[in-house]
Amino acid sequence: MDSVALISDKEANSALSPTIRKYRAASKSAETKRAIEKGWRAFVAWCREREARPFPCDPETLEAYLIHLAESGRKVSTIEQARYAINTRHKLAGLLAPGDSHQVKIALAGIRRSLGTRQRRSAAFTLDHVRLIRFRGDLKGLRDRALLMTAVCGGFRRSELAAMRAEDVEATPHGIRIFLARSKGDQEGEGVHVDIVRSTVSPRHCPVEALGRWLAASGLREGPLFPSLRRWNRISSKPLSAEGINLLVKWAAGQCGLDPAEFSGHSTRSGCATYLLDRGIAINVVADHLRHKSIDTTRRYDRNATARALTGVY
Repeated sequence: MDSVALISDKEANSALSPTIRKYRAASKSAETKRAIEKGWRAFVAWCREREARPFPCDPETLEAYLIHLAESGRKVSTIEQARYAINTRHKLAGLLAPGDSHQVKIALAGIRRSLGTRQRRSAAFTLDHVRLIRFRGDLKGLRDRALLMTAVCGGFRRSELAAMRAEDVEATPHGIRIFLARSKGDQEGEGVHVDIVRSTVSPRHCPVEALGRWLAASGLREGPLFPSLRRWNRISSKPLSAEGINLLVKWAAGQCGLDPAEFSGHSTRSGCATYLLDRGIAINVVADHLRHKSIDTTRRYDRNATARALTGVY
């Protein structure tokens, strides 16, 4: 065990063949890998300040770090993400995960009981909100309108919107269909098609029309469906980032007179579920549309279910 304790993070990874490293790295999505890297860097910085060894990490060090995060006011979800990041770095190097020790699990259970596990949910941003916004008539305005319309009608995640390709959009008798090569719920890369139907309620505010106008004005036939824009509205070869989408949703909330701090890139996905469920769409249909593997997940988005059921009772 002493020989293992003396190896460094770099040495442990270099001992693996390039092929092994490649396939182990491919087991995680790009977004997950970024989160792991961020959590790992924060832990290493904390260890350096205290002259503690981050790799391999012993359970006592990880326990102290998680308690430090709790005492610093971090949320339980953030603390659990930190444990996951540190565990993953060890497992990828073929070492035991310190966060799986009984000692750390007991500490984490105590943190959960002390801080509570209620998660702050982003407010729902629905199609009704998008219809209130007056977008500019230039390329940026057309892109932003099409992106938000697509997001709230398709219930897409930020990572999915950023990964969409223009060549993966096809017309259907009902509107359009977008192919997602990979998503959070499809880590094996089988791909899934998501339908967005044409609006009959408000043709002037139709997601299919909005996306069509954007594609016609941009001339896009391939590449990112929602690219970032350079100066003078020049189209980039790179997609609008997940953070860029997050900021766009916050901007859109502000345009509707709402508090941007209550909204995030996830607000359009929850807004899609809220909009459909409030209009009486069957929960199993909404679950299929959002690519939920369990209807219980969809139920968490049904924030007005009890109120709807009780309406007219008193």
